[in-house]
Amino acid sequence: MPEVSIAREILNNSMENLLTEKQLGPDSDWSKTVQNLLCLARENNKSFEYERAINYLDTLEEILDSKGLPEFSFDLRIELHQEKGKAFASQGKYDQAINEYQKILKYCRDSQKLVTKSGTFNQIGQLLAKQGDHDRALGYLQRAIGAYRRLDDKSGMCRALRNLGVVFVELGEFEEAEINYEEAIGLAEEIGDKILFADLINNLGAIKNMKGSWQEALALLRQSLEIYRQKDQKRKSAYTENNLAITLAEKGMNDEAHDYFKRAYETAAAIKDASLTLIVDINLADLHLKRGELQAAKNHSQKAEEYLLDASLINGHLVEAKKLSGKIFYFEQEYDRALLSFNEAIEISHEIGARYLTADVLMERGTLYRAMGKHIEALSDLESSYHIYTTLKAEGKKEHTEEVIDSIEKLYLQIFDSMAREVDRKDKYTKGHSDRVASLALLLGKELGLNTHTLKTIVSASLLHDIGKIKIDDIILKKPGRLSNEEFKRIQEHPGMGVELLRGKEFPWDIKPLILHHHEKLDGTGYPLGLKGEDIPMGARIICIADVFDALTSDRVYRKAFDTDKALEIMKEESGTTFDPALLKCFTNMINRGKADLVINSHTNDDEMYGIWSQCKLEDDFEAEQVEMSA
Repeated sequence: MPEVSIAREILNNSMENLLTEKQLGPDSDWSKTVQNLLCLARENNKSFEYERAINYLDTLEEILDSKGLPEFSFDLRIELHQEKGKAFASQGKYDQAINEYQKILKYCRDSQKLVTKSGTFNQIGQLLAKQGDHDRALGYLQRAIGAYRRLDDKSGMCRALRNLGVVFVELGEFEEAEINYEEAIGLAEEIGDKILFADLINNLGAIKNMKGSWQEALALLRQSLEIYRQKDQKRKSAYTENNLAITLAEKGMNDEAHDYFKRAYETAAAIKDASLTLIVDINLADLHLKRGELQAAKNHSQKAEEYLLDASLINGHLVEAKKLSGKIFYFEQEYDRALLSFNEAIEISHEIGARYLTADVLMERGTLYRAMGKHIEALSDLESSYHIYTTLKAEGKKEHTEEVIDSIEKLYLQIFDSMAREVDRKDKYTKGHSDRVASLALLLGKELGLNTHTLKTIVSASLLHDIGKIKIDDIILKKPGRLSNEEFKRIQEHPGMGVELLRGKEFPWDIKPLILHHHEKLDGTGYPLGLKGEDIPMGARIICIADVFDALTSDRVYRKAFDTDKALEIMKEESGTTFDPALLKCFTNMINRGKADLVINSHTNDDEMYGIWSQCKLEDDFEAEQVEMSA
């Protein structure tokens, strides 16, 4: 044991004996006692002996309160509560830590101790952020920044800007976070504070990873880790190893990530850092689950959740822990328990306002609902998740968000496919018909130069445009002869029935008006609402043309298919009454050029819609974006 540690242990034992034997009487040397207690608390905090430090500080506070020792300075009182707050915070006891810092503000209320106030505002803001109380955290941190600016304290401003950036990350405001970090990095370089500089590039590295710039993230994280190791910053080194591991795990480098997580976990245990232990427990659980190591994942997940619940913490870490529990239960096919965990995670994420976490959990719950066969519930969650991710995409985090959006679209297609199979079981013609209508509508949309999002909207609506027919009796659908007036009225209800099946549920694409109005006619004689001209959505007018053309060129139970020329001749007679003349002319030219030859009256495969969807994205979307940027 080093000499300093031996000396501290002797002093610890000596002081504890005095306290136990109650030898601090009226004639005690209070000055020496107070200084010894404060010194011991400070040393024990540095050596991660937090309980022992708190015991000394409790005794010191009791002495100061009960003995009435006016000779001891204001600064001693401040240091007492600072050390106590630090010890509680390191144990993850954030409420108690905040209470200690609030005591400092109370002592400063009638004084001009702006330096003390600024640091205390910063500490409270950081702790509130860890509790998930983002609104109050932002308030305290803004007060800290204002005080530091008045003091021209660039070091303090760096620390407050760093903490402000952490809050913005929690809220999904990645660009705001990056702006704060970049300002703080400039200040840290100006004052030559290497540790603070390392803190800031560490945080910026985490932001770069979230934005998808993982190589840049790794470079920043490794640079900060090197500085921490040079300065013998064990705790900060461990946090950085955790961040490095997260970045590596997201790129599939699981073995290297595990090594970094393991080192961070060992350090957290050695220095008794409850917050770091919690974070790495969560991350290790996720990594083990990715590797299929279920029991290890469960062990780490349960430790994290138990700690959070015991500490009564409601923050982003609790959301992550609940989400992990849900993923584990899903892996075990315990769907009801998985749903309960996801529901709790979503409720907490809404409470703390963590948008990115909300989107993450909605994505997981949507996947669960899909596995449970609850398609409508799955659509609701995926739509909500989609719109949150889209917002975040506008703010940055581009690469990862694009991947999530793509995966969401694939899940929508799987749900479309499941619904289409219900139609197929009802009427095999209808399913193949919807695939061909989607292909024809897509080709026409491309001829018209529509953008990718609009094409996806039209294709989605085309795939589901006849979904309402599953509510129509087979006798009517498959009748070989002419329908009676009552039967035709029943058929006319299928657009509304289709929308009704999706009532209250939103898609990423505005498909319901297109489904509802694909049988409207330009002259207002269509159904269900008798809309006219431009009042009919353009996508519905496109689907109408594709729908009728495919019906005419396909074999039906009551007639053989018309050839292409005859079908176009029939449709031309209704140009301006049923069909939009400009759209029909474009469609006719496209058919005559042979662009739809592979679609007309073709047999469609079970997975046809996936191939159709893959053709929606246009290369010229990128060119249009570049033109807009240059303008």
